[in-house]
Amino acid sequence: MSSNRAQVSIEFIILVGALLVMVIAVFPYILKTNELNKALSAARDGATFGAGIRGVGYQSGSVEAPPGRIKIKSVILERLGRCGNLECYRFRIVIMMPSYYSSNSSYVNSIRSTIRNQALRFVYYAFNGEYPASSVIYRVNTNYYSFNATTDVEYY
Repeated sequence: MSSNRAQVSIEFIILVGALLVMVIAVFPYILKTNELNKALSAARDGATFGAGIRGVGYQSGSVEAPPGRIKIKSVILERLGRCGNLECYRFRIVIMMPSYYSSNSSYVNSIRSTIRNQALRFVYYAFNGEYPASSVIYRVNTNYYSFNATTDVEYY
């Protein structure tokens, strides 16, 4: 009887050891995937915030666009390759805005830059716990990734 008990405990130790090895092997992948998901979520929140403030007529610099419904259609993550020791990704933000904005390119460019900037500011905040010192940000670097953003416009 005592030999059966010893065999069960040895099997248990082998099973726990195998599970521990698998967890340790998968842990870096989990960290990288979590960082990518966190950045994408923050970029969506920032783009939505930027669209909201511009949709109610917030003035950015000297360009004041008329109020209108500005929507974020999608935020797509595109892999660009490597930037040094980091993997480079770009957030492609597709914006939908009223067709009467198309008559003035300064409206469109100002709105696009506000949304792009807010997306990157939110990503920076998600990883650093504070907003960047600069009001305009072009790239955010994290432990594994480097992010930038671009915008495409569709009219309705």
